[in-house]
Amino acid sequence: MLLGSNHGLNAVELTLQALAYCYAVGNVANAAARGIEIARLDYEIEGDLDVRRFLGLEGQRPGFTKIRARGIVSSSNVTTEELDELSRYVQATSPVLDCLVNPIPVETTLEVV
Repeated sequence: MLLGSNHGLNAVELTLQALAYCYAVGNVANAAARGIEIARLDYEIEGDLDVRRFLGLEGQRPGFTKIRARGIVSSSNVTTEELDELSRYVQATSPVLDCLVNPIPVETTLEVV
């Protein structure tokens, strides 16, 4: 739990969930396009986060220092190699992964009313 009342996902948990969703959608859509029948698809995603800087204390960066994603997939009509190739393709075309691994400019404004 990162502040709040632990009744839902916090922003950093949503970031991990966004990656899992993006991977899942990418796998299902691209598997269908390739004629791959997915019997099971799960993702376990976790990240290392030092919250000290977020809380105003001395610490490293306020975001994740590492994210680990583990896909669990089964299919009865293709080989392990074909599933590995699908996974590589999904990672290479994932917009969420791209946002996480490549710096992007963010413009933030504040309107005081």
